[in-house]
Amino acid sequence: MASFVESLGVPQLTVGIAIILVAGGVELARRAARDARISKRLFADETEDLDGRDDVLESSRDSALARWLVRAGHRSPRAAVAFFAACSGALLVAILMIWGLRASGASDQLASVFAGLPVVGPGFSGIAHASPWLIGVAVAALPTLLVRRDRERRVEEIEQDLPLVLELLATLAEAGLGFESAVEELLRAQPPGRPLADELRLYQLEVSTGARRSTSLRNLARRVELPSISSFTSALAHGEETGSSIAGLLRPQASLVRQRRRERALAEAEALPEKLVLPLLVGFLPGLLVWTLGPAFFQLFEMIDAAF
Repeated sequence: MASFVESLGVPQLTVGIAIILVAGGVELARRAARDARISKRLFADETEDLDGRDDVLESSRDSALARWLVRAGHRSPRAAVAFFAACSGALLVAILMIWGLRASGASDQLASVFAGLPVVGPGFSGIAHASPWLIGVAVAALPTLLVRRDRERRVEEIEQDLPLVLELLATLAEAGLGFESAVEELLRAQPPGRPLADELRLYQLEVSTGARRSTSLRNLARRVELPSISSFTSALAHGEETGSSIAGLLRPQASLVRQRRRERALAEAEALPEKLVLPLLVGFLPGLLVWTLGPAFFQLFEMIDAAF
């Protein structure tokens, strides 16, 4: 791969990547404009037909990139274009960094330094020789890693707030409030910026525009894409169809969410020793081998040199 890229040359490679980026940008801009038109149709008229609204909701979800960004909390109509621009910039920076590091010869000098080490020298020398490509891949993947971090943080916050929200909704339902009224009272006490509260506000907005509760709950589950939220919305939709008590549905859901969180924490704690094996092998064992076996190998090499 390295020889192939070097044979192409940086100008040719940059022109080829620029053509691909422009084509992708045009496609994403077209999709963003279409999504903006869909959103305008969705919220323009509160008295439009609900079946037609469901078709618009379904057609607005055909972009896998847009769905992925929405689940990570990036709801701007231009989020896909901004993500593509960030990936393009990161890719260009990565190419320039690889070219600069290869041209400066820093990786070759570092590889020659590591090559003189006993036992672990060849392995670290290979890593040092490939370090420009590793750094380039890390820089190019930075926007994707940031979106994944936002998604993981959003999932963690939603799972942290969900049991308490279910308990409060059940308590308000037992006090005689309907589900929408209980959600409204709950949102008044929730601070802004919490993902679950923001999703419930979107649910409340959809219901206030005339959408069915089951449709709004289904949209909530699709936006979040979590098993706990899917189970919660499915239970509410089933309870609406059968006329079951909301409080009787929500309290078991809260207990189930807490049990899943406890099981997940126990599983992560049990998997911790296996996760520590690789860092110990990479960071601790080479130093230990050099410290213990380094003098012995040095004396052995001196004896071999003296004998021959």
